[in-house]
Amino acid sequence: MLTYPILTPSEQANLPRLIIAPTALPSQFEDSTHQVFLCDTADGRMVLKVCDEAAVVQSGFWQGLNLLFGADFPNNLAQIQHTHELLSKQGLYAVPDFVASSRGESAHDFVLTRFIEGVDVEASQVTDSMVVQLAKHITQLHQMTHSTWGGFYAPTYQAAEWGERLHDTLSALAAKNAVSVPEALLQDVLSQASQLQETTFVPMMLDLRWDQFRRVDHAQAGVQADTLALIDLDAFVMTPRALDLVLLAYILTPPQFALFKTTYTTTHDWPDYSAQKPCYQLLLFLMQVLGKTDLAQWMKRA
Repeated sequence: MLTYPILTPSEQANLPRLIIAPTALPSQFEDSTHQVFLCDTADGRMVLKVCDEAAVVQSGFWQGLNLLFGADFPNNLAQIQHTHELLSKQGLYAVPDFVASSRGESAHDFVLTRFIEGVDVEASQVTDSMVVQLAKHITQLHQMTHSTWGGFYAPTYQAAEWGERLHDTLSALAAKNAVSVPEALLQDVLSQASQLQETTFVPMMLDLRWDQFRRVDHAQAGVQADTLALIDLDAFVMTPRALDLVLLAYILTPPQFALFKTTYTTTHDWPDYSAQKPCYQLLLFLMQVLGKTDLAQWMKRA
């Protein structure tokens, strides 16, 4: 009898019947916190992601997400169906169909989704039309404003709590980070963080990178050429809009960021986030969102 890897008999009891033994897929990153398997089932091809909780404990990214946003990862994978549903309705990208996930009584934290055929996007292959599409997707999400922030499913932190929690998270991550943060920079940023006042919060994918996208095979029925799918959805939070824009400045080249801004400002104002920028830059560095280790160069990004 074929079985899903890692999962207990009770966890896989109601999952689609396998027709071929699952295949382990290679990790894209050294600090990956998931084991990923391609699963051919009687109901079609699917992807199983099983969280390695020991890796989560060691991950600066997930530490930061849990400390600042109270995200409760990986336990919150039990609710990830809500993310799939919301992005299917509100986002501009295709997302994998949700099939199943772990529940509170599960021994493992996992999510099973339908496989999307296509080719993973590389940053060097990004076109202007893809940047425009990303900008339209972000503006769509930024229309979903909230007065509270935190975890994606039920953001409960009040606006007045943002500065203090950001201060405490920066301090905790800096103490653990392998790259030493100069004391003058750290104290300056911590002072700024304590004084930040944010009032509006929006959905944000904190680990947004081009390799999280897949160019969908347009040979499939009803799929247009250059259609992109967003395939990894477990790091969405409710956060200040400025943090999202600071991250995008790292993901995009300067010309791409200028194009993004031009598209974004056709429907949204462009906020002045100069006061918040150093705090958000250091937060993203300490969370290792792009795996960079040169702090001085990182902080110079426009």
